[in-house]
Amino acid sequence: MANTSYRLRCQLYGHEADVRSVSTITEYDGIVSGSRDKTARIWRPSDKTSYEQRVVLKNHTNFVIATCYVPPSNEFNDGLIITGGNDKKICVYSAKQGTYLFTLEGHEQTVSSLSYVPQSDLLLSGSWDHTGRVWSLSRKQCIQILRGHSKAVWTIISMGDVTNNSNIILTGAADNIIIGWKNDTQFQTYEGHTSCVRSLAALNSKEFLSCSNDYTIKRWNLNSTQCLQTYEGHTNFVYSISIISSERFASVSEDRSLRLWSINTSETKQTIRLPSGTVWSVCSLTNHDVVVGCSDGRIVIFTQDPSRTTTNEEISAYEQELASTTIQTKTGDLGEVKIDDLPNEDALKKPGIREGQTTMINKGNGHVEAYQWNMLDQRWMKIGDVVGSADSTAQGQASATGEKVMFEGQYYDYVFNVELDDNVPLKLPYNISDDPWYAAQAFIHRNELNQMFLDQIAQFIITNTKGMVIDQRASDFLDPFTGNGRYVPGSISNMDTTREQTNDDPFIGSGRYVPNTNRREINSNEDPFTGTGRYIPNDSNDQSTRPLSASQSSVIKTDKDIELTITFPQTHYITMTNADIMKILGKLKDFNDNITGDGIRLLDNQIQQINELVNGNTNNLETKINILFQLLKWPVDKIFPILDIIRLIILNSNVCKYFFENDIKSNEFISQLFTYIQPEQSINTMFIFRTLTNLFSNDLGEKYMIKNYNTILPKILICLPLTKRNTQIALINIILNYCIYSYRSNDQRLSNYLYECYQEFVDIYLESDGAKRLILGLGTLFCTNADLVLNVQTTPDNSAKRFFTALEKSASQLNADTLECLERCRALIKNL
Repeated sequence: MANTSYRLRCQLYGHEADVRSVSTITEYDGIVSGSRDKTARIWRPSDKTSYEQRVVLKNHTNFVIATCYVPPSNEFNDGLIITGGNDKKICVYSAKQGTYLFTLEGHEQTVSSLSYVPQSDLLLSGSWDHTGRVWSLSRKQCIQILRGHSKAVWTIISMGDVTNNSNIILTGAADNIIIGWKNDTQFQTYEGHTSCVRSLAALNSKEFLSCSNDYTIKRWNLNSTQCLQTYEGHTNFVYSISIISSERFASVSEDRSLRLWSINTSETKQTIRLPSGTVWSVCSLTNHDVVVGCSDGRIVIFTQDPSRTTTNEEISAYEQELASTTIQTKTGDLGEVKIDDLPNEDALKKPGIREGQTTMINKGNGHVEAYQWNMLDQRWMKIGDVVGSADSTAQGQASATGEKVMFEGQYYDYVFNVELDDNVPLKLPYNISDDPWYAAQAFIHRNELNQMFLDQIAQFIITNTKGMVIDQRASDFLDPFTGNGRYVPGSISNMDTTREQTNDDPFIGSGRYVPNTNRREINSNEDPFTGTGRYIPNDSNDQSTRPLSASQSSVIKTDKDIELTITFPQTHYITMTNADIMKILGKLKDFNDNITGDGIRLLDNQIQQINELVNGNTNNLETKINILFQLLKWPVDKIFPILDIIRLIILNSNVCKYFFENDIKSNEFISQLFTYIQPEQSINTMFIFRTLTNLFSNDLGEKYMIKNYNTILPKILICLPLTKRNTQIALINIILNYCIYSYRSNDQRLSNYLYECYQEFVDIYLESDGAKRLILGLGTLFCTNADLVLNVQTTPDNSAKRFFTALEKSASQLNADTLECLERCRALIKNL
């Protein structure tokens, strides 16, 4: 085993928060790391065993989630370092100098993954906005958008270079599936994971690996879509995998371990525990050393080469730190672990039977320690003290008896108490088998919180439930991590037989969020389309930022609203794409099943055609659109799902071409939409405004909106006094997109018209988000038209001054971010 086992090489310190990504700089075995401290860092070998930090990259305004290295090319002689983060941006730097070069923008949510296509100038990115993108680095623009996933895309890779499968891309997402793409067309789907797919790695041109929150790693045949092998051993979410050689790979997990595997063997070859709570990322160097990024901000490197191994003193100190950590059981106060049935220290006198074998030892007086067998040194190594989950009862989670807690008719492993600043208590339910990000998303939807809280809430869940899952029920002391009694997701032996098992999606399952409804028990057997948790649109799902804190002692920290950056001019159109398609189609089916009188009722195959249309299938497009538009004859209070579908499908270039290929069709389409703008039907109005907003994303739609601005703007502005909050935001997004167009095209006439429109908002109550978007639009107009700046500077009474005055009167209702935006806009006028 000596020639195949890894030992500590060095630990790198510098980051101040979780290291979410590490990548290899292949030219000299350097490292680029990205962190939640909003920086990326370049590390270079300083001697045989250690590294030094060379450059800190600081161009992101929020967490850095993804990193990528691109080797030197004719276009970029120094090579590139590329980073992506929660600010939706992709930043590109010179790899040699660490100097900032340019930014790629287009994603609408966190950029979660980056990779490049070898021997090309193509960069791949995945995002929580459900898309993958292909970028040309030389042209500095997106050349393809891959739409097919229904949830966040966590990983994206190429299966070859320009001479070998260059057109095959794989994406893995939180919808549990992997999609294969040729150009921008889906050609394969790989199904088998039962939870979020977190990372992909190409073994060769015909096979690849995937890892998941279902605790497993799978090996796939690219062409047959067959799962060739499943690797089991991790006891929690598997976040990242990296190919070491044609025979070996590495993985890291929420169970705070790095594991080394042989491609052809399903069992772990080596397990290395880390003192950190979470091990987020892994990469391998060209010399086969392995680098991991941890939640405590450190980077740890392990090596097989004795000449690169650190000193025995450093290894001893590392092991002592590991031994002093705590391992939390599944529920509070050791949960189902029966202390009296555990073996005593005498069990450590017997050698283990496999590398990484783990056991628990009863030290007496309720003290339990965990040990792991180190095959290299032929000894048991302490890996921590076994304790109950942190603050188990104080946090309102499962009781010390191991029983689950009921919340809204369902049982959970944890139900945390979380408070707003005004001490309003909120409940955050969570099961060990859930993905923390989706539990966090459900909590956001349930309590109508700002989307910016997603990462903080997920981190809160991880922090308060972290640790390896220990479930030692049998009296024969089987290894709870790798033995026959280990937890295997979906296996009957590990199921809680006291209640019906569900794997409900927090968005469409029995625990889903129902806007504007009182909390109540929910029948887990209800139809997710027509039951109490069904899709009900609302006008209050975009809330302003409210700082959160967990009761007793835990705090969820927040950053400023990052939905829109405070920059002038704004240059990228707003699109409104967030949607739960299953809920929308479920509501459509519900209305269709219950339609009465002369109402048009669709057949099942017609509903299926609408389903296909929403999911991007535009075959027989005219037939599908005709079916959809038949439903606009339903009662006006039943058509909002159809209007919601229209605002989504209009983003499809084929659909947009269908409606806007000639003036007659386009005028009929828009005229029909405007007939449904009615004061008493704010929901319908909101979706129509969102459709108009989305038209800017397509050339034909943009052309129509600009050609007809002097008729469209008066029609939407007349609705302004009657609009509810979300409808008002949708209306303002149209204004902002018009402002962006005026800048991009230097349209002086349009900018003058829009400037005068700002008078319409003087007597309208604006919440922070709407006010901020209007300010960004106004600043963009100032960057477009110098005459407008002169007007403000020289005319006592003008549209901008009246608008600013109105905002100042309501300043107490605006958040700090919007007020800062206002001050920057004022300063812009002085500086132009």
